[in-house]
Parts: sequence; structure tokens; C-alpha cells
Amino acid sequence: MTTWRLRLRPKGSWVTPWRSDSLFGAICWRWLELFPESFEEMLNGFHESASPPFCLSDAWPDNLLPLPANAQPETAYGKKVKPPFYVTELTFGNLIRGVASTAAVLTNAVQASSRLRTSIDRELGTAADGQLFEIDTQHLAPSFNYLSIYLRSEHHLQNVVACLKAQSFSGFGKKSSSGMGEFEVVGSLEKCEWLDQQPEANAWVSLNHFVPAETDPTGGIWRTHVTYPKFHGNSASNVFKGSILMLTPGSVFRIPPGNAPKSWYGSMIPMPTPEMPKALHYGLCFPVPLVWPLKDAS
Repeated sequence: MTTWRLRLRPKGSWVTPWRSDSLFGAICWRWLELFPESFEEMLNGFHESASPPFCLSDAWPDNLLPLPANAQPETAYGKKVKPPFYVTELTFGNLIRGVASTAAVLTNAVQASSRLRTSIDRELGTAADGQLFEIDTQHLAPSFNYLSIYLRSEHHLQNVVACLKAQSFSGFGKKSSSGMGEFEVVGSLEKCEWLDQQPEANAWVSLNHFVPAETDPTGGIWRTHVTYPKFHGNSASNVFKGSILMLTPGSVFRIPPGNAPKSWYGSMIPMPTPEMPKALHYGLCFPVPLVWPLKDAS
């Protein structure tokens, strides 16, 4: 499948991180509204099909991408920094071709912030006197203007784009009703075939958080992240999905000898509820072929 990029421009801060699992949930709800006649078929495709209807990356600032885990980050004056590590498209291209093993990284393209909110009195339904609380938010650093989402699909690209455009009218994620997560879709889809093929690729790197499938390669380097997802709004009597251990973007895995890199890895996680017996949590991986020099792949 061919990779396409869609640019989104945040209009301010957001609460819910722009990860593929949250984006998948938003797309599904909008799909149900816009294309109800094909929703069941689309969802069944993730349950049953050998190839998923579409594959999503996390959203990345401007033209930045994750540092592959087999590469070493370079920082000024030897300063120790914590992930996530971002690299430019040019640097990422050198890393996936195997012509570089170290890279200058950015760490503050997405910055943390907080917003003070007023508690609501449960009895009066108005602002509680003197009761305030903070919510954690994120925003793009001043030198960045948009987010890039990478997509793969044989037949549903335009539907996915339509769903994201519809989502822009209400905002993305938690606290969107109060103005958080506002965004707009910028331009149209851009073809990114350079992310699909890599001569002599013997590994791949993930562009999103994902849950490996039992049949996925196991030799590699990765980091883990525990997430605590919820069902959307009042869609289920118990909104909590529990905890899910995911691998982070930049995770690198070797491809077994004789195999070609796939357009997707990972797994969808069934989470049935009485209200939604076919509910799924998105755990697919958006992989990019990579050349991992043998001297570094021991």
C-alpha cells in the first residue's frame, strides 16, 4: 500500500495525545455518522480481513519523524535528554537507508503545559466557589505549525480524510467541548512513496504506538508505554478499557531472512461491551522499511 500524508493545523492546545489509537476511535465515530451503510463492513475488515481497511500513524510535528531505536541520539554538549526523540525527514531518510547511525535530535517540538479550570458544584450546577483544578495539556512549539498523519489504505483514503475533516468541526479528544483540541485539515493528501520501499531492507521502524501480534518479528529494540484508554463519551456504561502495554514509535525490528517488509504489523484488540459487542482498540503498527547494518544488528 502507498503511504499518504495529511496535514492538520492545531488551533491551540490539546489534552488527548494525537496517537493512532485515539485517532482511530475518532474516525470510527465520524464514519458511523457519515457512512453508516459501510460502517459494519469497515469494522468487520479489522476483525476478519488479512489486510486492514486502513492503517494510521501517530501525528508528527511538521516534517519530523521518530528516531529509530537502533540509532544513537546526538545532543549538544553531551546533555542527557529523554524521549520522545524527533529527527528531520532528511535525517530519517539517511537512517532508514543505513547510511547513518547517529542523529541530531529534537525533544521539545511538542511542549507540555497546563490549564486552570473551575470545578462545578454538583448541587447548583454552577462554578464552585474557590474550587480550581489543573488539566495537563500539550501544544506545538512556536516554530512548528502543523501535525502530519501518515495513512495507508487500498480503498478508504477519501473516507478517512472526510472523517478527519468532520472531526475538525468538534475538536479532537478530551475537553473538546470547551475548546481543547481544535484543528483544521490543511491542503490535500500528499503521496510519500519514499516511506514504502527501501532496497535491501532487513528491518522496519514504527511510526506509532502499537501492540505486536503473535506472528510479528521479535528481534529488535523497543521501548514500552502503558496507556489507560476509555470509550468515547457515554457510549458504554463502563468507559474504562483497562490498561494496555504498547510499544512506542521508533521501535525497530529485524525481518526474518527471505521475508519482505509488510505494510502493517501489530494487532487489533477486541474489547466487547454489551453496548458495542464488536468494539476494538487500535493496536496496528505503521512500519517503514529500514536497512539495519549487520554490524549493528547483533
